[in-house]
Amino acid sequence: MRSTLFSFWTLFFGITLFMVGNGLQAVLLGVRAENLNFGDVITGFVMGGYYIGYLLGSWLVPKLVSQVGHIRVFGAMAALASSSILVHIVFEIPMVWLAMRVLTGFAYVGMYIVAESWINDRATNDTRGKLLSIYMIVQMTGLLLGNYMLVFDDGTSYALLLWVSIIVSFAAMPIMLTAASAPDFTEPERASLRWVYNVSPLAFIGMAAVGFQHAMVLAMGAVYAAKLGLTSTEISYFMVAIMGGAMLFQYPIGKLSDVMDRRTVIIIAHILSLGAAGMGVLAGLHGYGMLLLAAVFYGGFSFPLYALYLAHANDFLTPKQVVSTSGMLIMVNGAGAVLGSPVVGTAMGYFGAQAYFVVQGIIHASMIGFGIYRMQKREALPNEAQAPFSPVSGTQVAAALLPEAEWEDEAEDNKNNTEGNTKTEAKQPAE
Repeated sequence: MRSTLFSFWTLFFGITLFMVGNGLQAVLLGVRAENLNFGDVITGFVMGGYYIGYLLGSWLVPKLVSQVGHIRVFGAMAALASSSILVHIVFEIPMVWLAMRVLTGFAYVGMYIVAESWINDRATNDTRGKLLSIYMIVQMTGLLLGNYMLVFDDGTSYALLLWVSIIVSFAAMPIMLTAASAPDFTEPERASLRWVYNVSPLAFIGMAAVGFQHAMVLAMGAVYAAKLGLTSTEISYFMVAIMGGAMLFQYPIGKLSDVMDRRTVIIIAHILSLGAAGMGVLAGLHGYGMLLLAAVFYGGFSFPLYALYLAHANDFLTPKQVVSTSGMLIMVNGAGAVLGSPVVGTAMGYFGAQAYFVVQGIIHASMIGFGIYRMQKREALPNEAQAPFSPVSGTQVAAALLPEAEWEDEAEDNKNNTEGNTKTEAKQPAE
């Protein structure tokens, strides 16, 4: 495992820098949009453009990779990400920013696909979960550092925008110059939306809700904090607190879901997230220290939900079904994310800054109700029948877009067992 990690150092180093750039530009653009008086509704649509690009890229980039290869796609996406941020300096116009956010989302998801497919290609079944967990930690560390960099500027100068471009350009170098051979790539067929919904209605709806909620947090968190009148340093610490909580609680919550009904853990996570959102509403009125504490708890309880829902869906799949189903669930997650920023931006425009946590509380309350309903419709799987939890990031698109060759032998060996198991078969509806 140690030698495997060493072979990935250039990839992990490059991804860390990419995430620094991504985290910095998200909070920086939110603060600048507030300073430029774009308005909450317009800012919500502008920041939501990233997830439109994310959704388009997760569909189109695999086709590009299969045609021209990993290295060329990675270089093109890095150049696109580096140049698109500079356009925000030249044109301070909402429609131009929206277009650039779409291009940024497209570029970043392309780089994620290349990076994650590289990891999956080199990993074995014994090391894949560990490597992807480390990859997730690398991503969150980069985001945290990027959020923190806002302390070096008040959001009004162009310096940090230039630094985003520099960091992204520099991050591409270790990966572009690596001596390791790129993996082969064959785009797999996708499952239908109806089939994926039938596999697990809870995972399907939950992934859309989590995408909606995470987009609100990451794209509009800085806007919310700016509307509270916080300084750039205080905004930075607020966003760092969210990501710090996510890193702190991700693994313990995931491991808990391996030893009890995963749906129960999902509902508990939503209940705790709802409580943290309520705490955030009160904190926005009563004190910055309480706001930071609410941010830690909210990030810690809400961000693990992505991996919990993905793991819950995998509990009902055979190895051959994991690839196409996970890919479609990630598409659903991206579709939810497209709506998150515009909805919360509109709500904040009409009802004020406190709508930021109120809207998120409504999402969690709705999922608590739906989760309880689903527990009445389907019996719990035995713990030993659940797939092992692996903490994954919200950007883990390529993990679901890889060839299934490595699993095929295992699928054949377990074919007879899975047909008689309690897990859902391809033709079996969830109800």
